[in-house]
Amino acid sequence: MLKSLPKNNKSLKHRGLWYDTWRRLKNNRAALLGLIMVGIFILVAIFAPLLAPYDPNEINLGAILKEPSAEYWLGTDYYGRDLLSRIIYGSRISISVGVIVQLVSISIGTVMGSLAGYYGGKVDMLIMRLVDIVMSFPSLLLTIAIMVALGPGLYNVFLALGAVWWTRTARIIRSEFMQHREKEYVEAARALGNNDFIIMYKHILPNCLAPIIITFTMGVASAIMAEASLSFLGLGAQEPTPSWGSIINNGLQYLRTKPWYSLFPGLAIAYTVLAFNLFGDGLRDALDPKMKNH
Repeated sequence: MLKSLPKNNKSLKHRGLWYDTWRRLKNNRAALLGLIMVGIFILVAIFAPLLAPYDPNEINLGAILKEPSAEYWLGTDYYGRDLLSRIIYGSRISISVGVIVQLVSISIGTVMGSLAGYYGGKVDMLIMRLVDIVMSFPSLLLTIAIMVALGPGLYNVFLALGAVWWTRTARIIRSEFMQHREKEYVEAARALGNNDFIIMYKHILPNCLAPIIITFTMGVASAIMAEASLSFLGLGAQEPTPSWGSIINNGLQYLRTKPWYSLFPGLAIAYTVLAFNLFGDGLRDALDPKMKNH
């Protein structure tokens, strides 16, 4: 009976922590609005086949560059493809890029940052100098250079952005590990004979989840913007894949006569970025220990 008390107390502690986080998040109207907007975006991506009125890749030469109407709510492109359907399916590309790029970059950054923060010394110096080198280049230009070397394509976008964006996570995790590595629970874990891997990823890393979650949420919007920029330049998703950036690029030549062609995918990008930024800001405030009394 006595042995079960610490586990129950720990469970109650974590339950209370997440409840407290949700309470603060719920009281933040901007964050709640962002959460609702993110939820709508995810639902649109999941149920795209049900929501799209047409096949996004179906060419209709009899409906080329139709203006918005009751038949084509957002008009059609220069192949007669329904823009609403392509924008709806484009949400799948955007959420895939946002999530996968963040998973890749956070995985790399967590490993590198934890090694630097835990061991310090020469390991820390080598990893941080690598971080400084990568961060000395403008991230978009470095990503473009990698994409030129790898070639255009959606999978190469995952690799290129993940290879460039891991540095921010590495710095955050390094800072967290440097704060935790000398604490009593880490010393106790060493005294019990746990190896460095167990100490780093079973004991310290769970205490660093809050900044990782915040970095992930805030980074999704940036990844979506970056993918749209690469697709706009012709380096991202290739035709006939419905990417928001490529749709905007295709509509540039009609910008004066048919501005809606580029306007609607641009609004989709703006909506998604605003949603994740609002939610990310609120989540940061909710998970920040300094905000507990607010």
